[in-house]
Amino acid sequence: MPVIERVAWDHAGPEEIAYRFPKLTLKFGSQVIVMENQWAVFFRDGKAYDVFGPGRHTITSANIPLLTAALNKLGLMDKIFDCEVIFVSNSQMRANFGGTAYSAPSGDIKYQAELGYFGYALYKVEDPKLFVVEFFGNRGAMTSRDVENYIRGFVNERIINEFGRHDIFELVKNVDATTDKVALKISDEAARIGLRIIDAVFEGVKIPEEARRFASGMGQQAMMMQYMKETASELKDSQGGGAAAAGLGAGVGLGMPFILAQQMGQAGAQMPQQVVICPSCGAKNTANMKFCGNCGSSLLPPSKQTCPNCKAEVPENFKFCPNCGTPIKKPEQPVCPKCGEKNPPGTKFCGNCGEKLA
Repeated sequence: MPVIERVAWDHAGPEEIAYRFPKLTLKFGSQVIVMENQWAVFFRDGKAYDVFGPGRHTITSANIPLLTAALNKLGLMDKIFDCEVIFVSNSQMRANFGGTAYSAPSGDIKYQAELGYFGYALYKVEDPKLFVVEFFGNRGAMTSRDVENYIRGFVNERIINEFGRHDIFELVKNVDATTDKVALKISDEAARIGLRIIDAVFEGVKIPEEARRFASGMGQQAMMMQYMKETASELKDSQGGGAAAAGLGAGVGLGMPFILAQQMGQAGAQMPQQVVICPSCGAKNTANMKFCGNCGSSLLPPSKQTCPNCKAEVPENFKFCPNCGTPIKKPEQPVCPKCGEKNPPGTKFCGNCGEKLA
């Protein structure tokens, strides 16, 4: 191999995070030129050694002490030696992400919703030596594309894992808080591979209409009844019209509660009582209750608002449209100039003191 007199990554593109110069033969006196937004990491046998910051560096045993010591141990150190040099950008990068994930099992029938999501992460290399070991040593990356693909997969894997920790009741009610938790998890784990996540932005989380219905008490009951019907149909087919199948008849008969109990491992269970799930604390309440017996929150269906982008009907307490992800701005509530009471949008007179509102 010819001895290399000068090493520089001077063809770096704006979206390239690293470049590997493999199997270099260098000598004391060779030049390593590092641009203002780069590091150069000396690498050999799967290990990262000395790191050069921006500037023009002439190689001596003094400025590559770690590599020199390693080669001396192997009896390979001379004025000419072999190694790799990996240049790493310290510029801010962007990685788009997106895919589908499942919620945690929810409710008595352990329902899991399939959620769509997309967004982007802004990141940069924080620790070039750790970054090189993780990507070029442990994962065998060769190009920037290899690194970018791994980072995209890394982000998606964390999102899928975190969504799987939250049931659909929490996701429907607190989608913003949940995505914040996911972004924090991504940031914490990225530090272990030498990266710093500057921001992880969810541009949209799509929750199916079926899942939004299930998150309400009536929707959960309807889905449970559907589950019962399907179970009855399967048993009817499998038993060839026997006694149990005859008892089921068209689907929901007297034998249905017992069949559901068998399926859920609860022999002898009776028909489940109609319940409403509290949107605030998740407690179960009987269907005729107007307020939660656990936390006192209203159990009445939330008022609806219209998404300004796709015109879908959205619960009033949602900040983003679950159909298209558009932020939803609340109409301003007029404040009474006399008593300071907030009034519903469009009100002309204060509901507390009767003062005319501007």
